[in-house]
Formats: sequence, structure tokens, C-alpha cells
Amino acid sequence: MLREKTFGNYPAPAAIMSCVYNGCQVDIDTGCKVEMREFVKLAVGAEAKNVIRSLFFGITAANKLSARPQGVATAACRKVGILGAGMMGAGIACAAAEAGLEVVLLDTSAELAARGKAYADARWAKQVQQGRMSEAAQGKLAARIRPTSDFASLDGCDIVVEAVFEDRALKAEVTRKAEAMLAPTAVFASNTSTLPITGLAQASARPANFIGLHFFSPAEKMPLVEIIRGQATSDDCLARAMDFVKALRKTPIVVNDSRGFYTSRVFSTYVGEGLTLLAEGVKPALIDNAGRMAGMPVGPLALADEVSLELMARIRRQTAADLGAAYVRSAIDEVCERMVDQLGRPARRAARASTTIRRAAPNACGRGWPGSGGPPRSSPTWPRSSAG
Repeated sequence: MLREKTFGNYPAPAAIMSCVYNGCQVDIDTGCKVEMREFVKLAVGAEAKNVIRSLFFGITAANKLSARPQGVATAACRKVGILGAGMMGAGIACAAAEAGLEVVLLDTSAELAARGKAYADARWAKQVQQGRMSEAAQGKLAARIRPTSDFASLDGCDIVVEAVFEDRALKAEVTRKAEAMLAPTAVFASNTSTLPITGLAQASARPANFIGLHFFSPAEKMPLVEIIRGQATSDDCLARAMDFVKALRKTPIVVNDSRGFYTSRVFSTYVGEGLTLLAEGVKPALIDNAGRMAGMPVGPLALADEVSLELMARIRRQTAADLGAAYVRSAIDEVCERMVDQLGRPARRAARASTTIRRAAPNACGRGWPGSGGPPRSSPTWPRSSAG
């Protein structure tokens, strides 16, 4: 059972089991010596040093805004606009409302905007049912989100976060429409996960106030936010963006501007290897278990499914359009196109989720679809969809 959960990557649980087993067979003094020996081995080990460096010193420094420009006064954010009421936009709106901010949730229609607000309402209703929130508190949170389809509602926003599809033309369009309603000092942030901020800022009338804020899904839960500074982004804009992220009670990390930034490049490499193996005929269960055995908390296929193959396909299409002849297709494109365009299985949350790989049509990607017989029932890979 222990090996199934840790794959031998975390020595502490094994050391605890050793202390319990050996300690029960000797007197208390000898048992304490056994425990001390195991503790010393862990304390001087590489795993402890890595965890302390990253999860203590690294996160502490990030939460203290160590990368914030000096000499810029702290800015208070009271009203935030969210462009796009999909799962990401709704999640950001939810986090902002919980931080006490007034939220304008904007989409192409009032119906879509209301659907985004309903996402937050459902989260809070569940907390009320669990006794973790009162109905009065739920009502206050719900009142902070105003769904709309009118860009004029953005008037008075201190910051606007764009969370629309990964399409350069669409992002440019909403940037121009939103900036027309904002004060000259307002910050405009793009939630893009891959498109370079410097390029997106070309659509802005004030690139000095344009920055990247990459939230992670689900945005209302994930604590990390990647802040990307474009070539024209000012120190004041960066500082205010970091203050906004801190107000959301999240951890900001500042990274350089490049395609994919930092996290998406790491993520795409991991997931890309998994999808390549899938296209080559390796069974899904083996791929995801290999990822977990390497120390990752989730397998690459389950991670791709959670993020959405549809989003990955959109990103790759936009990247191909940006790079032109320099773009090199791979098996990742093949798998995404097969699952999304041909089989209609874009993501776990979709009605026809890609989680039901074993029901996918044979001869996918030019060969028998990997894992067509399905992973073992005990396998943690590719979570099952009730609608699959």
C-alpha cells in the first residue's frame, strides 16, 4: 500500500513504518534510538534539503514579494474585471470575490456570463452544505460578482484580467475594447499560458500597463500565479500586479517573457512525452504509472485530460500560425487532433470526455488506439467520466 502511493520517492513514510515496526519489539529507550536514527537519516538526506529549499525558503520569499520593484508604493485593488466567464475566468472571479474584491465578469452574452457566476455559486453552496460557510456569507460573496456582456461595466476597474481562448486575434480585440473603458492607470493582464506577452501587448494602447498573469486551473484553488513581464511593462505595473496576486492570497512568481514562459514549458515537455508514448502504442496505464514512479503527483495523460486536450490543441494551432514554416509538427498534434476533432473528446469535464480512452475508435493515429482494452480497474490513470 505504501509503495503504491509513494513509489519509493518519499523516504519519510517508510522510515515511520520502520520506527513503528521496530519500536514495538524493543523497550522504550531503544525505540527512541531507532526513531532518532531514522530521523537523522532523513534530516541529512537530499529529499529534505530539496523540500526545505523549495517549499519553505522559496515559497516564503515569493510570498514576501521578493521580486517586487523597490520604491513603488503598495497599491490597493478594489474592483477587478474578468474577460471570459469560462472555467478559468469563473475561477479567477471566485478567488477575487473571496478576497473581498468587486468583480465584473464579462462574456459575449449575458447567459454565458451568468453561467460563469453560477460556477462560483455552486462552489459556495457546497461549502454551505458542508457547514464551512453560512448562508449570509454566501450571499455577500455572490453579490460581489456582477455578470455582464457590456464592456462599459469595466469602468472603474483597477485591473482587468483577460481569460479568453488562446487566440491572438481574439485577445487583441478584447484588449482594445476593454482599454477603451479603463482609466489610463489601470492594469491590463492576460491570462495566456503560452503566447509571449510582448507580442500581445502590441494590441494595447498602453503597453507599459500590460502584463501577463498566468493562473492555474482550477484558479479558485491553485495557489500559484505566474507573472510575466513584457519588454514594455513598467515597474509600477509589475508591482501592482504582484500586489493584486497577494490580495488574492496566492503565491506570485515573476518569470521572463518567452513562448510558454516557465511553467508551461515544463508542463508541455512532461505531457508531450506522455502523448508521444500514447501515439507510439504504449498503454495509458503504463504511461501514467511511469510518470508517478518518476515522482510526479499525477500522470501525464491524466494531467492533459484535466487541463483539456482542446486547450492544448488551440495553443498548438496558434503556435503554428505564429511560427509559420518554422513550426515542427509532432505526435502531440496528431493525438490532440484525433481526440478533439475526430472523436469529440476534448477534456474530462466535457460530456464526451477523453477519460474513456478505452472506448475510442480503433486505428486512431494510424494504428490500434493504445489502451483500447482499457487500463486495469485499479489503475489511477485517465479518471472515468460518468458521461463517457
